[in-house]
Amino acid sequence: MKKPRSQLKLLFFSFISFYATLIFARTWECQIFPSEQKVEIDSTSGAKIIFITTDKASDTNLYFHNRCWLFDDGMMLFMSNRTGRSEVFGYIAKTGELVRLNRKQDAAAHTVVASRLGNRMYVARENAIYQWNIKLELSPKTKVHINEKKICDLPVNASQFGGMNENADASLVSFGYSIDGQQVIAVADVETGAIQEVARPPVQCGGHIQFSWNRPDLLMFNGSYGSDTAPLDADEAPHARIWFVNVNTKTPVPAFYQKPGELVTHECWWVNDQVTFIGGFRPEEAHVKVLDIKTDEIRIIGAGAWVEGVDAKELSKVNWWHASGSPDGRWVAGDNWHGIIALFDAKTTEKRILTSGHRTYGHGSHPHVGWDLFGKSVEFTSNKLGNPDVCIGMIPENWLRK
Repeated sequence: MKKPRSQLKLLFFSFISFYATLIFARTWECQIFPSEQKVEIDSTSGAKIIFITTDKASDTNLYFHNRCWLFDDGMMLFMSNRTGRSEVFGYIAKTGELVRLNRKQDAAAHTVVASRLGNRMYVARENAIYQWNIKLELSPKTKVHINEKKICDLPVNASQFGGMNENADASLVSFGYSIDGQQVIAVADVETGAIQEVARPPVQCGGHIQFSWNRPDLLMFNGSYGSDTAPLDADEAPHARIWFVNVNTKTPVPAFYQKPGELVTHECWWVNDQVTFIGGFRPEEAHVKVLDIKTDEIRIIGAGAWVEGVDAKELSKVNWWHASGSPDGRWVAGDNWHGIIALFDAKTTEKRILTSGHRTYGHGSHPHVGWDLFGKSVEFTSNKLGNPDVCIGMIPENWLRK
């Protein structure tokens, strides 16, 4: 009895995927570094702050909208230049040990993101995208093994831009590339490696290509105009920082057009089809806002402030620059130019300062505050010890009680 065409097609692609895995899979054991963590208790909030790195190198967390914790919450990814180049490292939560995930002899991987399905991650290297499957052993001594599979090569002469992001059902990864002077937003099938062009943005795309947390077909990207503040002249072309595109319909649409003088920046997906971003209508004013894409309603969840005559440095102590929501929907975290990190209650908008002093105005890496997988801690970059270090800020137990 002949098999239906659909079954034959499925068998064919399964064979191709299996064959490709055999060709491109490599395995290696990673270099382990001893723990160098330092623990402080924030004097204001009582929060436990863990400096997972204290080396003199520049260590930074992944960009705040990128998933950095592996599926089982056992390892957190970050970037470090302690080897003389920027490489991806891991922090083992149970032991404090650090792991050099990149092989010394390979080109340094970049645009790193952890998967929501199993202990695996995605990296780009030499114009190709790879999946790294990670095996962690803690006994009798710590060992980390990586099995690498090439997912796809980018088109010839393409130059990747922006980071990678995985969709809600872990079937696709998104990325951007430029070719022949044209930007392209694309996705790759994790199993087959097939690349699909999703859109050629109608405005310059600054990256920040992110999949919705709960809709596997919906992408968000940012429009770049040289400034995140819309021009005051209403006759100039309208600005739209936030754009959406469905991978099936392939038509980019702006979330909304900014009013003259309106700031919109640093958008990030959150729960229930919501997007957090930073915005304001007056100079230096920067609230943490939430856009509900089902209703198009925008609300302030973390208030900033504006006072006429107060200079930018002082105003920036009570305004915000990056924001991300906890995966349980309970909090939104915000950071600012002075290295202050606050949590805003999603229901009441109550502000609680978690920790401060992690940056000075005009100097040091930005905190880029992000979240763990369960809403119990945030991760960020701190300059408090004199150079960029990666920190975990534990949410105080009494804050977690409902």
